[in-house]
Amino acid sequence: MTAHRGRRPGSISQSAASVGLFVGGSTYHSLCGTLKVRRATYRQTGEHNGPTVVPLDLDAGLVERGTPALSHSIALGYAKHDLRSHAEDLAASHRVVPSRATMERMAGRIGEEAIAASPRIESYVRQAEHVPEGTVAASIGLDRTTVPMAEDRAEDASPAAPRKVRRAPYVRAVPAPIDVHWRMAYVGTITLTNDVGEALVTRKYAATASEGSERIMKQLLADLRSALRQSPRMAVGVVQDGAPELWTVVTDALMGEASVSTWCEAIDRFHLNERLGAALQIVEPTSTETPSRYERWQASLDVRDDAIDEIESWLVQAYGELDPDAAEKLWPHLVYLRNNKGRMRYASLRARGLPVGSGATEGTCKSVVGIRTKRSGQRWREEGLANVLTLRAIHQSDRFPSFWKHLCRRYVARVESVAA
Repeated sequence: MTAHRGRRPGSISQSAASVGLFVGGSTYHSLCGTLKVRRATYRQTGEHNGPTVVPLDLDAGLVERGTPALSHSIALGYAKHDLRSHAEDLAASHRVVPSRATMERMAGRIGEEAIAASPRIESYVRQAEHVPEGTVAASIGLDRTTVPMAEDRAEDASPAAPRKVRRAPYVRAVPAPIDVHWRMAYVGTITLTNDVGEALVTRKYAATASEGSERIMKQLLADLRSALRQSPRMAVGVVQDGAPELWTVVTDALMGEASVSTWCEAIDRFHLNERLGAALQIVEPTSTETPSRYERWQASLDVRDDAIDEIESWLVQAYGELDPDAAEKLWPHLVYLRNNKGRMRYASLRARGLPVGSGATEGTCKSVVGIRTKRSGQRWREEGLANVLTLRAIHQSDRFPSFWKHLCRRYVARVESVAA
């Protein structure tokens, strides 16, 4: 017997003389309630504690002891919101769902399977995707956001944050002490845009701090490679905030990508605008010319690549005329411009159909991570966060139907009966 959960579809065909047979009952879950089914299980004879094969599960495509319909619903619900809310939605639709603990168990195992299978399944999904008509450019971006993580606390350690003293005794056993720490999670996006920089489609990815950003970059480059095969003349750009460590990850990955010979780089325009506004408030805190000067800067940045050089020169000259306190406040903004002005040539980006803002990536921090993992009272373990971010990113990338079509096949095999 070789087929079991996690293997590709195949056939089960084995002589009855070489396997042990046990017939008994088991409980399965469906949208119509719990099902008690009498079925046979098999195990290779002579192999101590070998894998158990349940032909019924493989023939019916049961997923984690649930029917395909229920498992699909739980995976989708887990990607969209917490399972308590999903159970309420199912009950309102007159479904008879299993306990929330059972749903959490199923969702977690489906998430684990999705993580293990995603490299292969994503390659199949990409083959079926087409570059939208009117696409002229592809923009990628990498960012980070925080997630509340539950981490075990040593028995002799004090809490990381003050806790309220509990006046009433615990009715149940006191759970193991934990601290909640906010840890970084990574997100990455690739957006295909038209000739005016409008997004046509965005693919989103997320990873925990332990997983790091390398896996996300591999996924982004695989998407980019697939798009360039269909549209080789497409412009490529990187638009994100100014974090140096994230730029290093992206540029190193692009330099090792054979399908990309050249690309544009840009600091998100909103971050630059914040800097320019703050700098003007330091240089001209009471001048009536400040708003008009800011608008002129914005207009020039849209049409001329050298506009940022003129802006920097003006600020440097103003720096020499400021008092020491104001000069000290302006200095970080001047350093920021000096280090990043090569990535502030927005006129060239617009001419290539690339966006000048990292809204797609910033929005992914909220839509994939924030909305799903930062609700009131939520805290995550590493495994659970990895599972939910994987399914959530697939859903937010409009890939869930095609991804599930391949994922559910991993639970199916053709079963044949062979006489001894």
